[in-house]
Amino acid sequence: MLPLLIGLLVAVGPLLRAGWDLWAQSLLWLCVTWGCAAWALGRLTLGFLPLPQGRWLAWAGALALLSAVSAWLSPVPTYSGPAWRTLLLGLWIFPATAMASKDARSRIDIAVQAAGWILVLLAFHQYWREASEPSSTFLNRNVFAGTILLLLPLSVQRKDWLLASALVLVLIWARSAGAWLGLAGALVLTRRDRSTLFYWLGLAVGFLALVAVYAKLQSPEVMHRWQWWSAAARMIWDRPLTGFGPGAFAYVLPAYEQSGRPLSTMFAHQHFLETAAECGLPFLGLWAAGLFHFLRRGGAHKRFGAVAVLVQSLWDYPLSVPANLWLFCYFAASSIPQSPEGVNVRLRMRLAGGLAVLLIAGTLSYPVWTRWQADRLKARAVADPDRAKALALLHDSLAKAKDAEAETFAAQLHLASKNTASLREALQHLQRSARLNPYRASTWSGIERIFNALGQPERAAQARTEGERYCPILRAPAVNAR
Repeated sequence: MLPLLIGLLVAVGPLLRAGWDLWAQSLLWLCVTWGCAAWALGRLTLGFLPLPQGRWLAWAGALALLSAVSAWLSPVPTYSGPAWRTLLLGLWIFPATAMASKDARSRIDIAVQAAGWILVLLAFHQYWREASEPSSTFLNRNVFAGTILLLLPLSVQRKDWLLASALVLVLIWARSAGAWLGLAGALVLTRRDRSTLFYWLGLAVGFLALVAVYAKLQSPEVMHRWQWWSAAARMIWDRPLTGFGPGAFAYVLPAYEQSGRPLSTMFAHQHFLETAAECGLPFLGLWAAGLFHFLRRGGAHKRFGAVAVLVQSLWDYPLSVPANLWLFCYFAASSIPQSPEGVNVRLRMRLAGGLAVLLIAGTLSYPVWTRWQADRLKARAVADPDRAKALALLHDSLAKAKDAEAETFAAQLHLASKNTASLREALQHLQRSARLNPYRASTWSGIERIFNALGQPERAAQARTEGERYCPILRAPAVNAR
């Protein structure tokens, strides 16, 4: 059962738009949660519960706890919650892989290989039929290039030379300097003691990739990265222990932008800076120490792929995308030997253990299910042209889960009426939206305008002042609120 669930994340996950959408994340979370529950119930029935080695369980558990605290203390908890669950699935892969046999891991590799073929065939279709840079099921070509770095050594390990050749061709089409730097870095770091030829090949590829980066040195693509990294460093300085919460970088960024120079992005384009900014320095230290240990041992091919994508993540954001993170975690965890440990469960404890398993699974599943249903209602509201029906759908959505976007959209619908009662309703929605996400300038500007329209200039000024604490862009004259 556990290998099947791992395969679900690392092989099916990339095909579900890389696990990017909330529906895909929710579906995979529910499958893994109840799959683990079924596995645990089966093992309890047999009276023996396998366990990973204590140090790996303690390491993954400590990371899960640190990230949970970070998400709990986040100023944008409604966004950190889903991102934390995505991270938790990646951390779960480590102890789950430790309990998988060699044959089970081989079957997971076959599933990943099959997924690689599907991704490559889709990329060929995009290149030849749509005349576009191939991104397959991923956000863009740079993220997909990170996936290729993971799939390429696996295809070589399995001696699937046709797939390996196709992956190299797609990597060339992707034109990702960061991916080529990752490939070069992996060749230099992992092949020096094994093959002088590959070591020097890595140096040559790395030199050419650096030349490509140097040619773009004054381009926005490079200049913006310096500003994103600087913003991430300032976030770390402000909250070094807990960070701002998993997945919070994009939402907190407006507080660290230079006034009048907004640079919208979802990610910091640097894995370690982003990890520290979101989850804190203790999490980063423990995460990096574990990865260093894993990547010093284990199979050469998976280690090569993990090192390559880790080097790329110093410049791009492949590990910020769920499917790539899960696949990376599986590659890193593959160096863990199968655990022989376990506990015998006494007959009188089996019923209590089974009830505890069901209770834990239900507790972990319920908020995910309700959030998914709320998101579906919100999507229906956005698509419904009837204002009254849309407001009713949003009301049902907000009853299930807090959502800053749903509050903002409800405010926009109320503002269409242009009467005092509707203005007050819109104001309440925007104030709730500001509490859920205080880093959106347009929310504070909307609150300010409504207070002015209601004849309350003092409260409008207060809203403006409070908004400037979170969004320095509001201090600039003639701000075009986002």
